[in-house]
Amino acid sequence: MPVPRVLVADDSPLVLRVIEKMLAGAGYSVLVAHDGLEAIEKAMAEGVDLVILDVMMPRMNGYQACRLLKTEPTTKAIPVVILTSKDQAGDRFWGLETGADYYITKDSEPQRILDLVRNVLATEGVRPREAAPDARTGLDILSRVNDLLDRKLYEATILSEIGRVARSLVQFEETFISVMGLVSRVVEFTVGAMAFLEHDEMDVELLLNRRPTPAVVAEARERLLEAVVAARGGTPLGRVRLREMAGPDSALSSEESALGAFACFPVETGSRLAGMLVLTGKAVARMTPETRAFLAQVANQAHIVLENSRLFERVRNLAIRDSLTDLFNHRHAMDLVQHEFDRLGRYQSAFSVLMIDVDHFKRINDQHGHPTGDGVLREMAQVLRESLRAVDALGRYGGEEFVAILPHTGSEEAKQTAERIRQHVQLHRFHAGEHEVRMSISVGVATAPAPELDGAEALLREADKALYRAKEAGRNRVAS
Repeated sequence: MPVPRVLVADDSPLVLRVIEKMLAGAGYSVLVAHDGLEAIEKAMAEGVDLVILDVMMPRMNGYQACRLLKTEPTTKAIPVVILTSKDQAGDRFWGLETGADYYITKDSEPQRILDLVRNVLATEGVRPREAAPDARTGLDILSRVNDLLDRKLYEATILSEIGRVARSLVQFEETFISVMGLVSRVVEFTVGAMAFLEHDEMDVELLLNRRPTPAVVAEARERLLEAVVAARGGTPLGRVRLREMAGPDSALSSEESALGAFACFPVETGSRLAGMLVLTGKAVARMTPETRAFLAQVANQAHIVLENSRLFERVRNLAIRDSLTDLFNHRHAMDLVQHEFDRLGRYQSAFSVLMIDVDHFKRINDQHGHPTGDGVLREMAQVLRESLRAVDALGRYGGEEFVAILPHTGSEEAKQTAERIRQHVQLHRFHAGEHEVRMSISVGVATAPAPELDGAEALLREADKALYRAKEAGRNRVAS
């Protein structure tokens, strides 16, 4: 059986002699180095079984040497002991953070150091003696250190940028697109997703970073669900909600008809699966082990940022949503009208407001009761929402009145939209308890800019006047 070989690096000749004599007396083969650079050269060339590194050494300190040894394929499995004269929490943390396996101070009893060496080698065993690789010069090693430092700076920058997104954005969609944009700097993906799990329910945010076909998107969804169930030990999910978004440059890319590679990075809180980052695409297949390890960190950081953004949006929605219909409440709807009015001339040439009133709604309350009336209002809100574009906003103005804000919409288009909504409502069968009832609406339309409109309140008054004219003309009609 080969004799275990221990490499000791310290810039103190006295410390080297003491440790060398102690280990040699215990039957070990000992190599010595006087600085971190020499330690790396010998560890790579001599085939050692254990490395003991002092922290403060010339040319390269012990932390730097340890980090490099733990990233090189030929030396990353070698156990490393950090030996230092300082016993500070920060030093222990940074020593272990660089990849060191053990940490011990120079003022420890010699027997304790010897016991540590014996225990490590008894656990790790003696490494097979292989042909020495081509010798690395000091210049080669310093170049590798520079590469490693550049890589670490790059990784720290990405993680820092993800944290900065959390401080600068409040809208979840913007936050999600920005975070996934940073992920795409690590690996260019086609479809990316972040899953959020709570008990047996899962919300999935899906980003189309490029332009995949519907079949590719469907396959990505299926693979994600399979990966999550597998990570849960085969436990099936109850409810799954999935939302799809397009990346800012997806429309400019060529269509992709194949999924490519699939990679998933689970996020755990304690022993519970809390989320999962999923990436697909051709470039995903070419990821190095270093990139995969870094993406595991990115997944955790991104999940924290996005989960906080989701919670913030939930709280914010409680403040701006109507509790009955889940539409924007009166105050926020008025804020949106003011916001669109302020954008006139700079970002849009026109926008319109629709004031909507449910005709003869009092009859529903009188004939079927207020709880039934509340149900009809909820159903009405859903019909109105489905009749509008994604860019339009809909709020409950009060009682059975609603207000719709239509950005980038002139007078004629607004009237066409109002007529379409009116027809949808007229054709819909509303549920009043066990009965189905027909409902109708009256709509007032106002558009800005207009000579007599000097502000958001004037625009709303004009829409309200138009609504009054529609009701005076017999209801179930549009007026402007």
